[in-house]
Amino acid sequence: MKTGLVIVSVVAVLLAVSTGLGYWMLSDTNAELDSTMAELTDTEAELTETKTELTSTKAELTEIEELCPPRDFQDRSELVSWREATGIVGQGLSWVDRCLKLQEIGLSDGYILSIDVDVDDYGDIYVSLTAIAGENFYIVYPDELEVYLIGLVY
Repeated sequence: MKTGLVIVSVVAVLLAVSTGLGYWMLSDTNAELDSTMAELTDTEAELTETKTELTSTKAELTEIEELCPPRDFQDRSELVSWREATGIVGQGLSWVDRCLKLQEIGLSDGYILSIDVDVDDYGDIYVSLTAIAGENFYIVYPDELEVYLIGLVY
């Protein structure tokens, strides 16, 4: 009987130890699971933020691709529409600075406008912009919305 009691006691101790060990392991596993779930939530939030940033970057790239490389105007109506949209630019600036400002606006809109400097027989200097639209050269003055046909591009 003593032996039976010893065996029952040993079994009881082993059960208690294994139950305590199992509970400890379960608690540790639950803590690890909670930590992993928190990491997953953070990673999902970062993924959403990255997707939003990617969408924004793609839109910005599309905008840049529309402007680069700069190009000539397709036709006179595109040139006139662009010039009218700029309005009278650079009030209070010198003639040259107004031309430079128009050239800068053109470039930011994706167009090529060249500055043209002419000197007449009396030494007077005239500055304007030259643009190609379709198959023609046009002159653009910084103080006028009108564009003037110079001639065909050869």
